[in-house]
Amino acid sequence: MKLKENRPTATKIAAYLFILPGFIFFCFSIVVPFFMGINIAFTDWNGITKDYNYVGFQNFAGILKDLRIRQPIRNSLVFAAIGVVAGTVFSLGMALLANAQEGKLGKAARTIFFIPVCFSAILTAFIWKFIYKEVFFSAFGVKSPLGNPNWVIPAIILMGLWNSSGINMLIYYSGLKNIPTDLYEAAIMDGATTLQKFRTITLPLLTPAFSVCITLTLTSYLREFAMTLSATEGGPGGASRTLAIYVYENLFKFSKAGYGQAVALIFALFCILLGNTISRFFRRREVEL
Repeated sequence: MKLKENRPTATKIAAYLFILPGFIFFCFSIVVPFFMGINIAFTDWNGITKDYNYVGFQNFAGILKDLRIRQPIRNSLVFAAIGVVAGTVFSLGMALLANAQEGKLGKAARTIFFIPVCFSAILTAFIWKFIYKEVFFSAFGVKSPLGNPNWVIPAIILMGLWNSSGINMLIYYSGLKNIPTDLYEAAIMDGATTLQKFRTITLPLLTPAFSVCITLTLTSYLREFAMTLSATEGGPGGASRTLAIYVYENLFKFSKAGYGQAVALIFALFCILLGNTISRFFRRREVEL
């Protein structure tokens, strides 16, 4: 009896031991730098010297007077708005296509759709820079959209869709598989069309998947950095400079680490607040359904 009573305790201890390495790495790479950044945000540190002075809320007040930050904010919001809409349509479309196929064909479709996820953001940028520069010009006779201020953001979003939509596709695909087939059969008996079944059955029951995918996609495009920096470095003329790139430039190019950390802190709090708001909205929808 004593042995049986000790098993749950031993299982909990084992579970915590397995979690411990990941938790330590999370604290070392996320929690500690975050709190160190809070301290730096209240200083005039240039990012190079060891000495710095505390300036209170001077850096935060400077954000309101900074005219250069307006374009990065606008670009980040455009990235998020277009990215969420296009990403949802693209990922859900791939999931519906993969779900419509059965057997080996369905597995092949899911594999093909997921392969781009294995490429890093930087490698994706180099691949698509070549496609835009060489393939587009050879096939259509047009210059790379990465050099056009009006098309650079949609061009980078297309790169992001190719690189990351496979993850959301699997989430939507899992949601589609969890929808009872009895509902579709009953709808067919009632004479429902394909569009009506999609609108009244598929979309409402995919709300948990939307909650996860839209929240992750939104925060991901708001934090867009590596792919854009590798593809355009924020150009042309700052047309693709995101807020994350602006923070990077202040930290490492302009030697304004204190100000850069202040912007990064406000930006992080905004992303957390917005992500939680979107997630709660969809969670409430799940309860209502």
